[in-house]
Amino acid sequence: MLARTVKKSRIHIVLLFFLGGIYLFIPSCTHKKQGRVICDTVGLRNGDLLFRMGMGYESYVVSDMSNGEYSHIGLAWHNGKQWCAIHAVPGENEKGKPEYLKCEPIGEFFRPDRAQAGARARVNCPDSIADAAARHAYQLVQHKVLFDNDYDTSDSSRLYCTELVKQVYFPLNIDLVDDRYHLPPVFSDGPVYYPEDIWNSPLLQNKKKLKTTF
Repeated sequence: MLARTVKKSRIHIVLLFFLGGIYLFIPSCTHKKQGRVICDTVGLRNGDLLFRMGMGYESYVVSDMSNGEYSHIGLAWHNGKQWCAIHAVPGENEKGKPEYLKCEPIGEFFRPDRAQAGARARVNCPDSIADAAARHAYQLVQHKVLFDNDYDTSDSSRLYCTELVKQVYFPLNIDLVDDRYHLPPVFSDGPVYYPEDIWNSPLLQNKKKLKTTF
């Protein structure tokens, strides 16, 4: 089992670097003018969903494979002082540091070097349900759950961004993915959920694209 996991991880890395090499030859994809995504927190509630389109080639791989506008997703959470984003993401920690789930200020989530576009949306459910989902996500942060580099939806001990959002709402009888998923060509044996799969959920309301200033 361990050998299989390592093999899958290596295949995943090779695939991303191969596709990334293609994007390096596309100036429009690798030399985007940086702007600042403005997320107005007025009216935000715990459990609201935050979408972003990233700057790196991995983001283009995700958006292209899902035919979507966004490459990453998180949940809004107020920590008593400020609004934060709870999410699972690789490559944003210091080199060599474990990649745990993160809870960071929304401004960091939409930092100019991390986001070129963004959106927010609300799950059509009572505030208490959305709050419970966000609290569950925050507990996972506190438990230092690792990012899932294998994108294995059958293993809930590690999570990637869309899997995190699905997992905290699913026990509350809310399935944000339903039958929307993708089967990547090599790096996963099972279904993979992309931010676009949740963006297209009929259970979302008040979907709002965020402004970007240059």
